[in-house]
Formats: sequence, structure tokens, C-alpha cells
Amino acid sequence: MAIDEALLIEQAELKTPPVIRVYQFDPPTLSIGYFQNIKREVNIDYCKKRGFDIVRRPTGGRAVLHDKELTYSITIAHPHKILDMNLLDSFRFLSGGIIEGIKLIGCNAYFSRVEDKEINSSSCFAAPTLSDILINGKKVVGSAQMRNSLGLLQHGSILYSVSIGDIFNALKIEENKRKEIIEEAAQKITSLSDESGRKISFLEVCESFKNGMKKVLQDEILEDSLTEKEIKKSKELYEVKYNTYEWNFKR
Repeated sequence: MAIDEALLIEQAELKTPPVIRVYQFDPPTLSIGYFQNIKREVNIDYCKKRGFDIVRRPTGGRAVLHDKELTYSITIAHPHKILDMNLLDSFRFLSGGIIEGIKLIGCNAYFSRVEDKEINSSSCFAAPTLSDILINGKKVVGSAQMRNSLGLLQHGSILYSVSIGDIFNALKIEENKRKEIIEEAAQKITSLSDESGRKISFLEVCESFKNGMKKVLQDEILEDSLTEKEIKKSKELYEVKYNTYEWNFKR
């Protein structure tokens, strides 16, 4: 999370091009939305038992368990033509690259066309919206975007495998409803491996995501690594923000 924010800060200062970043969480981590309350919505004991970290995102939305998935982020600082779009239009435009990438894997991905009945839980994947990316009516990608004076940050989770039990056991749910909710969720959440009928790897998702974004952006994508300034800024944000009790719990 610190690196994502650092990328936007440094772009705004240095006037450098937008960045598309892909990564995984190690250990698996439950990220909660900016407005969520960890103590009220997260099963902290279960997360400790399973060795899951917990962190608050700078973006809104609901909890996401980052495990067996590709996490992506897109940072765009002012001025840029994409920032002339409203939030929803820019969100769907950028997410179009994900849809194209998933199609390259062999699955027919598309935006949700209707507001589905949501599962009663704090999970992002249990709260369908018109911006969700689905395959065969099941959610496979959860994303969120924030804007501030510097520009925009959009990031999300592309599931190439999924443990629905872990997602919902990591959340506070009435015990007498947990089994029913997990069974219901199994009908609404999927993964690229499940839908393609073969084992999809992180690296395959990386490559297809990159090519999908190239098609939508109609621009060259150059591979790069973090600069010394970006690393320094991310370490600073980690120490003073994302690794603090105040940021993660006092909200």
C-alpha cells in the first residue's frame, strides 16, 4: 500500500508517466477499505491463526483477501487525459484492460450489467456493483479507485484461484449464518482457474494483463523497477502510516 501511494506522489512531483504495477502479498493479507472498521468487521483471531496480515487501503470499498491472486495498481498524476474523465468513466476505461487480458486467457469477462443482490458480509467480492468484472455471472475481479489533488490511484485483485472459506472466515459473521453465506458466495465468486478449467499462474495473469492494458491504452508499456526515491518514500509511508495502529485500527 505504501508503494502504491509513493508512486503517485513521486509522479506528481517529477511529472513522470503513469505506472501500472503488479504484485502479490506475502504473507496473504486482508486489505480493508478506507472507511471500514477492523474491530467491527474483521475476525482478527482467524487471521492470526492463518498467518494473514491486515492492512487498511487508501481506497474505499470492502475487504479483500489477497491470496492466490494478482494485485494491480495504476497511478496517474495530473495532468493526464484520463483524469479529464469522471471517476466512473475512468474506472471502467482502465478496467477494460483487465477484461481484455482475461479474454486472452480464454475466458469471456465482462462488466456486471445489473446490481446483484449482495451477500450480507464485509467482503468486496460479496458486494456486486455495476463496475464489477464477471465471468459466467460470477465475480472474478474486485477493484477500487481514489482521487486526490495529485491524481488517481486504482488498484484491485484478479483471482486466479480462490478459497471462499478463507475469505469469509476472515470476517466477522454471525456463526449461525456463516455456512449459509459461504455456500451462497460459492455461487457468486469464481477464479480464472475455475472458469478456464486449467491451472492459471500468477505469471500468466501478469502477461495477459499487460497485453490487455496495451490494447486499451494503445500505448507502449515499458518494464521498469522502483527508483531510489520511490523506495525511500514508500519506506517513509510504511513507517508513519501503513504499519501503524492509528492508520489501521483508529477509524
